[in-house]
Amino acid sequence: MGSIAAASSEGKARTRSCATELICHRCDNHYPLEQPIFSCPDCGKGLDIAYDYELAARRFREIPGSERPENVWRFEELLPITDRHAQARTGQFAAYTPLIHADRLGAELGLSNLYIKDDSTSRPSLSYKDRVVAMSIARLLELGKREVGCVSTGNVGTAVAAMAAKAGVAAYVFYPDHLEDMKARACRALGAKVCQVQGNYDQANKACRQLAETTGLEFANITLRPFYAEGAKTAAFEIVEQLGWRSPDHIVSPAAGGTLSSRVHKGLVELQMLGAAQTDATKIHIAQPSGCNPIASAILAEEAEIRAVTPETAAHSLAIGAPGDGYLVIDAVLKRGGTGGFASDPEIFAGIDLLAATEGILTEPAGGTTIAVLEKLAAHGKLAPDDTVVAIITGNGLKTLDEHPAKPWPAKIECELDTMLAALEAFRHAGETPSPEYA
Repeated sequence: MGSIAAASSEGKARTRSCATELICHRCDNHYPLEQPIFSCPDCGKGLDIAYDYELAARRFREIPGSERPENVWRFEELLPITDRHAQARTGQFAAYTPLIHADRLGAELGLSNLYIKDDSTSRPSLSYKDRVVAMSIARLLELGKREVGCVSTGNVGTAVAAMAAKAGVAAYVFYPDHLEDMKARACRALGAKVCQVQGNYDQANKACRQLAETTGLEFANITLRPFYAEGAKTAAFEIVEQLGWRSPDHIVSPAAGGTLSSRVHKGLVELQMLGAAQTDATKIHIAQPSGCNPIASAILAEEAEIRAVTPETAAHSLAIGAPGDGYLVIDAVLKRGGTGGFASDPEIFAGIDLLAATEGILTEPAGGTTIAVLEKLAAHGKLAPDDTVVAIITGNGLKTLDEHPAKPWPAKIECELDTMLAALEAFRHAGETPSPEYA
Protein backbone atom coordinates (compact mmCIF):
# COMPACT_ATOMS: atom_id res chain seq x y z
CA MET A 1 0.00 0.00 0.00
CA GLY A 2 2.73 2.44 0.99
CA SER A 3 4.32 2.37 -2.47
CA ILE A 4 1.20 3.87 -4.04
CA ALA A 5 1.12 6.84 -1.74
CA ALA A 6 4.85 7.34 -2.19
CA ALA A 7 4.56 7.28 -5.97
CA SER A 8 1.77 9.86 -5.88
CA SER A 9 4.00 12.35 -4.07
CA GLU A 10 6.94 11.98 -6.45
CA GLY A 11 7.37 13.76 -9.74
CA LYS A 12 4.78 12.26 -12.09
CA ALA A 13 5.55 11.03 -15.58
CA ARG A 14 2.74 12.35 -17.74
CA THR A 15 0.67 10.42 -20.22
CA ARG A 16 -0.24 11.81 -23.65
CA SER A 17 -3.63 12.88 -22.34
CA CYS A 18 -4.90 16.18 -23.74
CA ALA A 19 -7.53 16.63 -21.01
CA THR A 20 -7.79 20.26 -19.86
CA GLU A 21 -10.67 20.85 -17.44
CA LEU A 22 -14.06 19.83 -16.04
CA ILE A 23 -17.20 21.36 -17.55
CA CYS A 24 -20.77 21.26 -16.25
CA HIS A 25 -23.22 19.50 -18.57
CA ARG A 26 -25.95 22.06 -17.88
CA CYS A 27 -24.55 25.50 -17.02
CA ASP A 28 -21.16 25.24 -18.78
CA ASN A 29 -19.20 26.23 -15.69
CA HIS A 30 -15.51 25.34 -15.90
CA TYR A 31 -13.41 23.81 -13.12
CA PRO A 32 -9.76 22.69 -12.88
CA LEU A 33 -9.15 19.07 -13.79
CA GLU A 34 -7.39 18.59 -10.44
CA GLN A 35 -10.38 19.79 -8.40
CA PRO A 36 -11.89 16.78 -6.55
CA ILE A 37 -15.56 17.36 -7.44
CA PHE A 38 -18.03 15.18 -9.30
CA SER A 39 -20.99 17.51 -9.78
CA CYS A 40 -21.40 21.20 -10.46
CA PRO A 41 -21.38 23.23 -7.20
CA ASP A 42 -23.85 25.68 -8.77
CA CYS A 43 -26.52 23.49 -10.37
CA GLY A 44 -25.73 19.97 -9.14
CA LYS A 45 -25.55 18.42 -12.61
CA GLY A 46 -22.80 16.06 -13.67
CA LEU A 47 -19.43 17.13 -15.03
CA ASP A 48 -17.79 16.31 -18.34
CA ILE A 49 -14.10 16.41 -19.25
CA ALA A 50 -12.84 18.74 -21.97
CA TYR A 51 -9.78 18.27 -24.17
CA ASP A 52 -7.46 20.31 -26.34
CA TYR A 53 -8.55 18.73 -29.62
CA GLU A 54 -5.96 20.45 -31.80
CA LEU A 55 -3.20 19.05 -29.60
CA ALA A 56 -4.94 15.66 -29.51
CA ALA A 57 -5.10 15.55 -33.32
CA ARG A 58 -1.37 16.22 -33.60
CA ARG A 59 -0.48 13.68 -30.94
CA PHE A 60 -2.86 11.11 -32.40
CA ARG A 61 -1.06 11.27 -35.77
CA GLU A 62 2.36 10.82 -34.16
CA ILE A 63 1.89 7.16 -33.13
CA PRO A 64 0.57 4.55 -35.57
CA GLY A 65 -1.89 1.92 -34.45
CA SER A 66 0.74 -0.79 -34.69
CA GLU A 67 2.66 0.90 -31.87
CA ARG A 68 -0.32 1.55 -29.61
CA PRO A 69 -1.35 -0.73 -26.73
CA GLU A 70 -4.20 -3.14 -27.39
CA ASN A 71 -6.12 -2.20 -24.28
CA VAL A 72 -8.29 0.58 -22.87
CA TRP A 73 -5.35 3.06 -23.07
CA ARG A 74 -5.00 2.75 -26.85
CA PHE A 75 -6.42 6.25 -27.36
CA GLU A 76 -4.85 7.92 -24.33
CA GLU A 77 -4.87 11.37 -25.95
CA LEU A 78 -8.64 11.45 -25.41
CA LEU A 79 -8.68 9.90 -21.94
CA PRO A 80 -8.50 11.89 -18.70
CA ILE A 81 -5.65 10.23 -16.80
CA THR A 82 -2.46 12.32 -16.84
CA ASP A 83 -0.29 10.30 -14.43
CA ARG A 84 1.64 7.54 -16.21
CA HIS A 85 2.11 5.55 -12.98
CA ALA A 86 -1.63 5.55 -12.25
CA GLN A 87 -2.39 4.50 -15.81
CA ALA A 88 0.07 1.63 -15.64
CA ARG A 89 -1.54 0.18 -12.51
CA THR A 90 -4.91 -0.65 -14.05
CA GLY A 91 -6.68 -1.65 -17.25
CA GLN A 92 -3.73 -3.29 -19.00
CA PHE A 93 -5.92 -6.15 -20.27
CA ALA A 94 -9.26 -4.32 -20.40
CA ALA A 95 -11.16 -3.45 -23.57
CA TYR A 96 -9.88 -3.71 -27.16
CA THR A 97 -12.45 -6.49 -27.54
CA PRO A 98 -13.28 -8.24 -30.82
CA LEU A 99 -15.67 -6.90 -33.43
CA ILE A 100 -17.27 -10.03 -34.90
CA HIS A 101 -19.05 -10.25 -38.24
CA ALA A 102 -22.26 -11.93 -37.09
CA ASP A 103 -23.14 -13.62 -40.37
CA ARG A 104 -25.44 -16.29 -38.95
CA LEU A 105 -27.36 -13.92 -36.68
CA GLY A 106 -27.47 -11.43 -39.53
CA ALA A 107 -29.00 -14.05 -41.81
CA GLU A 108 -31.72 -14.67 -39.21
CA LEU A 109 -32.50 -10.93 -38.98
CA GLY A 110 -32.02 -9.99 -42.64
CA LEU A 111 -28.88 -7.92 -42.00
CA SER A 112 -25.87 -8.71 -44.19
CA ASN A 113 -23.43 -6.37 -42.43
CA LEU A 114 -24.17 -7.06 -38.78
CA TYR A 115 -21.34 -6.97 -36.25
CA ILE A 116 -21.13 -7.80 -32.55
CA LYS A 117 -18.85 -5.70 -30.36
CA ASP A 118 -18.17 -8.40 -27.81
CA ASP A 119 -17.27 -6.83 -24.46
CA SER A 120 -18.19 -10.10 -22.77
CA THR A 121 -14.55 -11.04 -23.41
CA SER A 122 -12.99 -8.04 -21.66
CA ARG A 123 -10.62 -8.70 -18.79
CA PRO A 124 -10.69 -8.93 -15.88
CA SER A 125 -14.46 -8.90 -15.28
CA LEU A 126 -15.92 -10.09 -18.63
CA SER A 127 -17.96 -6.93 -19.10
CA TYR A 128 -17.88 -3.44 -20.59
CA LYS A 129 -17.52 -2.08 -17.04
CA ASP A 130 -13.79 -2.79 -17.26
CA ARG A 131 -13.57 0.27 -19.53
CA VAL A 132 -15.11 2.70 -17.07
CA VAL A 133 -13.71 1.22 -13.87
CA ALA A 134 -10.17 1.38 -15.28
CA MET A 135 -10.56 5.18 -15.44
CA SER A 136 -11.96 5.34 -11.89
CA ILE A 137 -9.20 3.27 -10.30
CA ALA A 138 -6.51 5.17 -12.21
CA ARG A 139 -8.02 8.45 -11.01
CA LEU A 140 -8.11 7.08 -7.47
CA LEU A 141 -4.37 6.40 -7.71
CA GLU A 142 -3.77 9.89 -9.09
CA LEU A 143 -5.44 11.23 -5.96
CA GLY A 144 -3.24 9.02 -3.76
CA LYS A 145 -6.25 7.22 -2.24
CA ARG A 146 -6.18 3.65 -0.90
CA GLU A 147 -9.88 2.77 -0.72
CA VAL A 148 -12.67 2.69 -3.28
CA GLY A 149 -16.37 1.93 -3.06
CA CYS A 150 -19.06 1.32 -5.64
CA VAL A 151 -22.78 0.78 -5.85
CA SER A 152 -23.54 -1.96 -8.31
CA THR A 153 -26.16 -4.20 -9.83
CA GLY A 154 -23.35 -6.61 -10.67
CA ASN A 155 -20.75 -5.86 -13.31
CA VAL A 156 -19.37 -2.65 -11.79
CA GLY A 157 -18.77 -4.55 -8.57
CA THR A 158 -16.75 -7.33 -10.18
CA ALA A 159 -14.72 -4.85 -12.22
CA VAL A 160 -13.99 -2.73 -9.15
CA ALA A 161 -13.07 -5.77 -7.05
CA ALA A 162 -10.67 -7.10 -9.67
CA MET A 163 -8.99 -3.83 -10.60
CA ALA A 164 -8.71 -2.67 -6.99
CA ALA A 165 -6.98 -5.95 -6.15
CA LYS A 166 -4.45 -5.44 -8.94
CA ALA A 167 -3.87 -1.81 -7.92
CA GLY A 168 -3.45 -2.75 -4.26
CA VAL A 169 -6.35 -0.76 -2.82
CA ALA A 170 -9.27 -1.86 -0.66
CA ALA A 171 -12.69 -2.26 -2.33
CA TYR A 172 -16.18 -2.03 -0.83
CA VAL A 173 -19.12 -3.13 -2.97
CA PHE A 174 -22.71 -2.18 -2.11
CA TYR A 175 -25.42 -4.17 -3.85
CA PRO A 176 -29.18 -3.48 -3.90
CA ASP A 177 -31.84 -6.14 -3.41
CA HIS A 178 -32.27 -8.79 -6.11
CA LEU A 179 -28.55 -8.90 -6.80
CA GLU A 180 -27.16 -11.47 -9.20
CA ASP A 181 -25.63 -13.94 -6.80
CA MET A 182 -22.71 -15.13 -8.95
CA LYS A 183 -21.44 -11.57 -9.38
CA ALA A 184 -21.53 -10.94 -5.63
CA ARG A 185 -19.68 -14.20 -5.03
CA ALA A 186 -17.06 -13.17 -7.56
CA CYS A 187 -16.52 -9.87 -5.73
CA ARG A 188 -15.88 -11.68 -2.47
CA ALA A 189 -13.54 -14.14 -4.14
CA LEU A 190 -11.60 -11.17 -5.53
CA GLY A 191 -11.12 -9.80 -2.02
CA ALA A 192 -13.74 -7.04 -1.94
CA LYS A 193 -15.96 -6.44 1.08
CA VAL A 194 -19.55 -6.94 -0.06
CA CYS A 195 -22.69 -5.53 1.53
CA GLN A 196 -26.26 -5.99 0.32
CA VAL A 197 -28.60 -3.13 1.20
CA GLN A 198 -32.39 -3.23 1.36
CA GLY A 199 -33.78 -1.24 -1.55
CA ASN A 200 -33.43 -0.97 -5.32
CA TYR A 201 -30.45 0.45 -7.19
CA ASP A 202 -31.66 4.04 -7.13
CA GLN A 203 -32.18 3.92 -3.37
CA ALA A 204 -28.78 2.30 -2.85
CA ASN A 205 -27.14 4.89 -5.09
CA LYS A 206 -28.61 7.75 -3.07
CA ALA A 207 -27.47 6.19 0.20
CA CYS A 208 -23.95 5.60 -1.18
CA ARG A 209 -23.73 9.20 -2.29
CA GLN A 210 -24.56 10.29 1.25
CA LEU A 211 -21.98 7.83 2.58
CA ALA A 212 -19.34 9.29 0.25
CA GLU A 213 -20.12 12.85 1.29
CA THR A 214 -20.02 11.92 4.98
CA THR A 215 -16.85 9.82 4.98
CA GLY A 216 -14.82 11.07 2.03
CA LEU A 217 -14.69 7.55 0.60
CA GLU A 218 -14.28 7.72 -3.17
CA PHE A 219 -16.92 5.80 -5.14
CA ALA A 220 -15.95 4.55 -8.59
CA ASN A 221 -19.30 5.39 -10.17
CA ILE A 222 -20.30 8.38 -8.01
CA THR A 223 -17.49 10.67 -6.83
CA LEU A 224 -15.16 9.55 -9.63
CA ARG A 225 -17.92 9.59 -12.23
CA PRO A 226 -16.56 12.27 -14.61
CA PHE A 227 -13.49 10.06 -15.10
CA TYR A 228 -15.44 6.79 -14.95
CA ALA A 229 -17.74 7.86 -17.79
CA GLU A 230 -14.89 8.68 -20.15
CA GLY A 231 -13.90 5.02 -20.34
CA ALA A 232 -17.16 4.19 -22.13
CA LYS A 233 -16.29 6.13 -25.27
CA THR A 234 -13.37 3.79 -25.97
CA ALA A 235 -15.97 1.36 -27.36
CA ALA A 236 -16.74 3.89 -30.13
CA PHE A 237 -13.04 4.43 -30.85
CA GLU A 238 -12.47 0.69 -31.25
CA ILE A 239 -15.55 0.05 -33.37
CA VAL A 240 -14.59 2.70 -35.93
CA GLU A 241 -10.96 1.59 -36.05
CA GLN A 242 -11.93 -2.08 -36.39
CA LEU A 243 -14.19 -1.19 -39.33
CA GLY A 244 -11.18 0.31 -41.12
CA TRP A 245 -11.87 3.85 -39.85
CA ARG A 246 -15.41 3.73 -41.19
CA SER A 247 -18.21 4.62 -38.83
CA PRO A 248 -21.18 2.21 -38.92
CA ASP A 249 -24.63 3.25 -40.01
CA HIS A 250 -26.11 2.12 -36.67
CA ILE A 251 -24.96 1.25 -33.17
CA VAL A 252 -27.39 -0.59 -30.88
CA SER A 253 -26.54 -0.43 -27.20
CA PRO A 254 -28.21 -1.41 -23.91
CA ALA A 255 -28.98 1.45 -21.53
CA ALA A 256 -29.13 1.48 -17.74
CA GLY A 257 -27.68 4.65 -16.19
CA GLY A 258 -26.97 5.95 -19.69
CA THR A 259 -23.18 6.16 -19.52
CA LEU A 260 -22.38 3.84 -22.43
CA SER A 261 -24.64 5.21 -25.17
CA SER A 262 -24.10 8.87 -24.27
CA ARG A 263 -20.30 8.48 -24.31
CA VAL A 264 -20.36 6.41 -27.49
CA HIS A 265 -21.91 9.55 -29.00
CA LYS A 266 -19.13 11.69 -27.52
CA GLY A 267 -16.48 9.29 -28.82
CA LEU A 268 -17.89 9.46 -32.35
CA VAL A 269 -17.90 13.26 -32.21
CA GLU A 270 -14.30 13.29 -31.00
CA LEU A 271 -13.09 10.99 -33.78
CA GLN A 272 -14.53 13.36 -36.34
CA MET A 273 -12.89 16.33 -34.58
CA LEU A 274 -9.56 14.51 -34.84
CA GLY A 275 -10.10 13.93 -38.55
CA ALA A 276 -9.90 10.16 -38.01
CA ALA A 277 -13.30 9.32 -39.53
CA GLN A 278 -16.60 10.80 -40.66
CA THR A 279 -19.03 9.79 -37.94
CA ASP A 280 -21.93 12.24 -38.02
CA ALA A 281 -24.21 9.90 -40.00
CA THR A 282 -24.07 7.10 -37.40
CA LYS A 283 -27.37 6.53 -35.61
CA ILE A 284 -27.47 5.33 -32.00
CA HIS A 285 -30.37 3.17 -30.80
CA ILE A 286 -30.80 2.13 -27.18
CA ALA A 287 -32.34 -1.03 -25.73
CA GLN A 288 -34.06 -1.38 -22.36
CA PRO A 289 -36.23 -4.01 -20.65
CA SER A 290 -39.96 -3.36 -20.62
CA GLY A 291 -39.86 -3.48 -16.83
CA CYS A 292 -37.39 -0.58 -16.66
CA ASN A 293 -37.48 1.62 -19.74
CA PRO A 294 -37.48 5.28 -18.64
CA ILE A 295 -34.97 6.40 -21.29
CA ALA A 296 -36.52 4.49 -24.19
CA SER A 297 -39.99 5.75 -23.25
CA ALA A 298 -38.80 9.35 -23.17
CA ILE A 299 -37.10 8.98 -26.56
CA LEU A 300 -40.17 7.44 -28.16
CA ALA A 301 -42.30 10.27 -26.72
CA GLU A 302 -39.66 12.84 -27.79
CA GLU A 303 -39.51 14.16 -24.24
CA ALA A 304 -36.40 15.82 -22.81
CA GLU A 305 -36.97 14.71 -19.22
CA ILE A 306 -36.88 11.26 -17.67
CA ARG A 307 -39.81 9.96 -15.64
CA ALA A 308 -38.42 7.67 -12.97
CA VAL A 309 -39.85 4.16 -12.72
CA THR A 310 -39.66 1.31 -10.24
CA PRO A 311 -37.71 -1.50 -11.94
CA GLU A 312 -39.39 -4.89 -12.40
CA THR A 313 -37.20 -6.95 -14.70
CA ALA A 314 -34.93 -9.97 -14.74
CA ALA A 315 -32.32 -7.83 -16.50
CA HIS A 316 -30.88 -6.68 -13.17
CA SER A 317 -27.87 -4.94 -14.67
CA LEU A 318 -30.29 -2.61 -16.52
CA ALA A 319 -32.60 -2.06 -13.54
CA ILE A 320 -31.95 1.64 -12.94
CA GLY A 321 -35.23 3.51 -12.72
CA ALA A 322 -33.78 7.02 -12.37
CA PRO A 323 -30.79 7.03 -14.75
CA GLY A 324 -28.34 9.81 -13.97
CA ASP A 325 -27.19 10.29 -17.57
CA GLY A 326 -30.59 9.64 -19.12
CA TYR A 327 -30.95 13.20 -20.39
CA LEU A 328 -27.60 12.89 -22.18
CA VAL A 329 -28.79 9.70 -23.88
CA ILE A 330 -31.99 11.36 -25.08
CA ASP A 331 -29.99 14.23 -26.53
CA ALA A 332 -27.48 11.90 -28.24
CA VAL A 333 -30.07 9.53 -29.71
CA LEU A 334 -32.37 12.26 -31.03
CA LYS A 335 -29.49 14.29 -32.49
CA ARG A 336 -28.32 11.23 -34.37
CA GLY A 337 -31.76 10.23 -35.63
CA GLY A 338 -31.88 7.02 -33.64
CA THR A 339 -34.58 5.58 -31.46
CA GLY A 340 -35.25 3.57 -28.33
CA GLY A 341 -36.76 0.14 -27.95
CA PHE A 342 -37.64 -2.28 -25.18
CA ALA A 343 -38.25 -5.97 -24.69
CA SER A 344 -40.12 -8.14 -22.23
CA ASP A 345 -38.26 -10.62 -20.03
CA PRO A 346 -39.30 -13.60 -22.23
CA GLU A 347 -38.06 -11.69 -25.29
CA ILE A 348 -34.80 -10.94 -23.48
CA PHE A 349 -34.12 -14.60 -22.73
CA ALA A 350 -35.07 -15.49 -26.31
CA GLY A 351 -32.47 -12.94 -27.42
CA ILE A 352 -29.85 -14.63 -25.26
CA ASP A 353 -30.70 -17.98 -26.83
CA LEU A 354 -30.70 -16.58 -30.39
CA LEU A 355 -27.25 -15.02 -30.03
CA ALA A 356 -25.90 -18.20 -28.46
CA ALA A 357 -27.38 -20.49 -31.11
CA THR A 358 -26.18 -18.42 -34.08
CA GLU A 359 -22.86 -16.89 -32.98
CA GLY A 360 -21.75 -19.03 -30.04
CA ILE A 361 -21.73 -16.00 -27.73
CA LEU A 362 -23.31 -16.50 -24.32
CA THR A 363 -24.48 -13.15 -22.96
CA GLU A 364 -26.30 -11.96 -19.88
CA PRO A 365 -29.81 -10.38 -19.87
CA ALA A 366 -28.42 -6.96 -20.85
CA GLY A 367 -27.07 -8.53 -24.03
CA GLY A 368 -30.34 -10.39 -24.55
CA THR A 369 -32.12 -7.04 -24.35
CA THR A 370 -29.86 -5.63 -27.06
CA ILE A 371 -30.49 -8.60 -29.37
CA ALA A 372 -34.26 -8.54 -28.76
CA VAL A 373 -34.46 -4.83 -29.61
CA LEU A 374 -32.10 -5.30 -32.57
CA GLU A 375 -34.51 -7.91 -33.91
CA LYS A 376 -37.42 -5.50 -33.57
CA LEU A 377 -35.54 -2.65 -35.24
CA ALA A 378 -34.75 -4.91 -38.20
CA ALA A 379 -38.33 -6.20 -38.42
CA HIS A 380 -39.75 -2.65 -38.40
CA GLY A 381 -37.42 -1.39 -41.13
CA LYS A 382 -35.30 0.86 -38.93
CA LEU A 383 -32.21 -0.96 -40.21
CA ALA A 384 -31.79 -1.51 -43.95
CA PRO A 385 -30.58 -4.97 -45.05
CA ASP A 386 -27.22 -3.65 -46.31
CA ASP A 387 -26.60 -1.15 -43.50
CA THR A 388 -23.53 -1.66 -41.33
CA VAL A 389 -24.93 -2.35 -37.87
CA VAL A 390 -22.98 -2.87 -34.64
CA ALA A 391 -24.69 -4.36 -31.57
CA ILE A 392 -22.76 -3.96 -28.32
CA ILE A 393 -22.79 -6.99 -26.02
CA THR A 394 -21.78 -5.72 -22.60
CA GLY A 395 -21.50 -8.77 -20.35
CA ASN A 396 -20.81 -12.49 -20.19
CA GLY A 397 -23.65 -14.91 -19.58
CA LEU A 398 -21.57 -17.27 -17.46
CA LYS A 399 -22.17 -14.91 -14.51
CA THR A 400 -25.96 -14.96 -14.83
CA LEU A 401 -26.92 -18.52 -15.72
CA ASP A 402 -28.97 -18.77 -12.52
CA GLU A 403 -31.23 -16.04 -13.93
CA HIS A 404 -32.04 -17.91 -17.15
CA PRO A 405 -35.28 -19.92 -17.13
CA ALA A 406 -34.10 -23.51 -16.91
CA LYS A 407 -34.80 -25.84 -19.79
CA PRO A 408 -35.67 -29.40 -18.72
CA TRP A 409 -32.49 -31.25 -17.85
CA PRO A 410 -32.10 -34.36 -20.02
CA ALA A 411 -33.08 -37.61 -18.43
CA LYS A 412 -30.42 -40.22 -17.91
CA ILE A 413 -30.26 -42.94 -20.54
CA GLU A 414 -28.53 -46.29 -20.57
CA CYS A 415 -24.87 -46.19 -21.54
CA GLU A 416 -25.16 -48.56 -24.50
CA LEU A 417 -25.13 -48.11 -28.27
CA ASP A 418 -28.79 -48.72 -29.22
CA THR A 419 -30.12 -46.34 -26.59
CA MET A 420 -27.64 -43.64 -27.56
CA LEU A 421 -28.47 -44.07 -31.27
CA ALA A 422 -32.13 -43.58 -30.44
CA ALA A 423 -31.32 -40.42 -28.49
CA LEU A 424 -29.26 -39.06 -31.39
CA GLU A 425 -32.10 -39.71 -33.85
CA ALA A 426 -34.53 -37.94 -31.53
CA PHE A 427 -32.22 -34.90 -31.43
CA ARG A 428 -31.95 -34.87 -35.21
CA HIS A 429 -35.68 -35.06 -35.76
CA ALA A 430 -36.19 -32.27 -33.20
CA GLY A 431 -33.91 -30.00 -35.26
CA GLU A 432 -31.35 -29.52 -32.50
CA THR A 433 -28.27 -29.94 -34.69
CA PRO A 434 -26.71 -27.30 -36.96
CA SER A 435 -27.90 -27.03 -40.54
CA PRO A 436 -25.68 -28.93 -43.05
CA GLU A 437 -23.83 -25.87 -44.36
CA TYR A 438 -22.55 -25.17 -40.85
CA ALA A 439 -22.10 -28.76 -39.67
